[in-house]
Order: sequence, then structure tokens, then C-alpha cells
Amino acid sequence: MINILIEGMTDNKGGKETYIMNLFRHLDKEKYSIAFVSYDDHIAYEEILQNEGAKIIHIPPRCRGLIQYRRAINQVLKSNSFDVVWAHKTTLSSCEILDIAKKNNIPVRIVHSHSSSNMGGKFTYLMHNINKHLIYCWANEYLACSHSASEWFYGKHLSKIMVNGIDLEKFKYNLEIREKIRKELNIENKFVIGHVGRFGIEKNHKKLINIFKFCKEQNSNVKLILCGDGEERKNIELKIRQLDLQNDVILLGSIDNVHEILQAMDILVMPSLFEGLPFALLEAQASGLKCVVSDSVSRESDVMGWNQFLPLALDDAKWANQILNEDLNYDRITGYIEMKMKGFDIKESSESVRKFLTDIYNKVIDEKAIKRKK
Repeated sequence: MINILIEGMTDNKGGKETYIMNLFRHLDKEKYSIAFVSYDDHIAYEEILQNEGAKIIHIPPRCRGLIQYRRAINQVLKSNSFDVVWAHKTTLSSCEILDIAKKNNIPVRIVHSHSSSNMGGKFTYLMHNINKHLIYCWANEYLACSHSASEWFYGKHLSKIMVNGIDLEKFKYNLEIREKIRKELNIENKFVIGHVGRFGIEKNHKKLINIFKFCKEQNSNVKLILCGDGEERKNIELKIRQLDLQNDVILLGSIDNVHEILQAMDILVMPSLFEGLPFALLEAQASGLKCVVSDSVSRESDVMGWNQFLPLALDDAKWANQILNEDLNYDRITGYIEMKMKGFDIKESSESVRKFLTDIYNKVIDEKAIKRKK
């Protein structure tokens, strides 16, 4: 049994959380024991995780006091026999757990980069560069969801790329589901633009709403669906009202049936300021959607070869023209077929993770045995 402590789950059902959840569900529970450490009062999928055997450990966040935080982490590590500590956030406050893990002689310490940039000014940039150097002292395994996420956090340091696998069967295009959802949302004869993502500054919802305004001016039959929640939601709701779009924008919040909502959409738009390998984009392509995204999104996300990458500086009206003039005369089932052929099925990617975990753990155990003999 390999005992793993995962850091990085938040109360938001974002791409990173979805990746961790998918991974958890596809790891053999007879071979892996999984625990989660969280700085939030509640984490995404908490009840499901607990029902499926995961241990959830809540501790005070670092911002409430460094000494208290380090003591709490230290106590967690001393009270449990973890073989692996796996950090999924790349901030100093998150990666610091790997320093404490090293001091507690935990053999496998993994850092996993899920982003290709961050928000903030000079101080944030400075702390990021400090963290990049410290992580080489604390971790001994380096993962990334894409080459751009690897380059951003590790530079030229070698890391292993772990593809963000998804449940392809779940996202496979289904006409019956499409018609059911469109009827429920009263959008049966509409051209539906969609977006899936947390309401954070990096997702650039304000630009998305401006783009949609131009779409609406050119085509009165369009609707916009927004899936997600977050700290920017109230600001976006205000902007929607200011532009008098409240009857044309459907806010669904944080939902568990994104796979069904994607079926109802005609195109996905993502003008993000930065991304690693966004889950939402992979899921959209798996459901057969074409996507219009910013050129700040990694080109690795274009699995199907049909995504359109537009500059963030491009006029919102030109974004709208691109969206409304996309050729949608194709078979959406193609998305599922291509994604499966290219190894994005969660079953295949989970097998890669299982092999990775087993190999590195055996390697560490062998090295310890050799040292004891000496």
C-alpha cells in the first residue's frame, strides 16, 4: 500500500480539482491510500471523496500565521505514514509542505505545475522566481500538465508531462442530451456560445461579456451560457446588467453536469489571460465543440486542430465575427474519436500515473535499502 498526501484541492470545482478527482477515482484503492490536506473549510467533492475512502485533513492556512501553519503540517506528517506528498499548487505557501515533508524524511515529494503564468505585479513575480529555486531543494519529482506549464515553473529543468485525462465516454456527443438540455434552458432554436471556468480575473469574463455584446448586435438569436463560480461573479453580473444582457446570459454556477451542458452549446469561447492545459477546453473538444480562445492559451490544448487562437488585443467586434462565422457543419462525434486516439482517456492517463508512482516509490525504497546495507 502506497500512502499519498495530496495538497492543492480548494473549494472550487476548477480544472485542477477535476484532474485530482478523476485521478482519485481511477487509482486502485487496494494499492493506494489517499489523503487530502486543505486550508479551506470545505473542498470540492469533499463528500464524494470521503464516501469513497479518502481522508480529509483541514488545517489553518499559512496566511493566519507561519509558525502555526508549519506546526500543523508537521503534526499531520508525523501522525501519518505517508510515502508520497504531492503538491498541486505552485505558490510558496503550497510548495512549503514539500520542505516540511523532506525534513520528515518522506521519500517521494512531487510538485505538479498546472498553469503557464500567474496574476500579480513585481512582488508576485519576485516570489515566483524565489519559489522556482526553492522547489529544487524540496521536491524530487517534477510534473506538469503541458510543456508551457513546465517551462513557466521549471524553466529548462526536466519534468514529466502528465496529460490531463478526462472521462471521454461521459463527454461523448449525444444528440438526445443536447435536445433535453436545450429544452430545459429554453434555448431550443438559439445559437449558444458557452464558457466553462471559475470566475477569476485570469479567465477574463469581462472581455467575454464585451465580445458577446457584439455577437448580440450582429445576431439577436444568440445566447451565452456561463458555468462556474468565484470571486469575480458579482462583478460580472453587474457588467451583464449594465450592458442590458441579463435576458441573454444564463449563469449556471458551479454544476456537476458540465458534460451535459457542453452538449447544448454550439461553440466554446475562452479569452483567458493565461492557462496551462485547461480542462474545460479538453472537455469541450471531447464533446465535439469548436473553440475560439486567446493566444495566451497553450497551443497544446488544440488537440483537434480546429481551435481558433485570437490575440487578446484584437477588437471585441472581430472576436465576435470569428465566433459567428465559424463553420459548424461537421460531425461532433469526431471529437470523442480523436481524443481517444490521442491518449486523453482518463483510463489511459491514470495508468501512466500509476506506473509513475510505482516506479518512483520502488526506486526510493531500493535506494534506502542500499544505504542501510552500507
